[in-house]
Amino acid sequence: MLFHVTASHDVNNCGMYNEEVRQALQDFLPSIPSRCEELGVKVHFAVAGHPDHVFYLLVEADDLTSVCTLFCEVPMKQEFDIKPVRSLTLE
Repeated sequence: MLFHVTASHDVNNCGMYNEEVRQALQDFLPSIPSRCEELGVKVHFAVAGHPDHVFYLLVEADDLTSVCTLFCEVPMKQEFDIKPVRSLTLE
């Protein structure tokens, strides 16, 4: 299944402004590929929407639980909006 994820945070929980969050993210980021493999999550794309403190991702997984588990491990306080989506063929 495909899932569109919108992850948003406020300025106080932003790695660009909060040194503790920045360091925690730097420590965490190298583990993402292995956690994705363990959880069966494939990230198709991820983009940051600065200065709005938001990330947009398209991920693929067998179920929502794996997606939630992955994003809840990110060491910054965020709100998530996770929607199942499907691919469209436009011709």
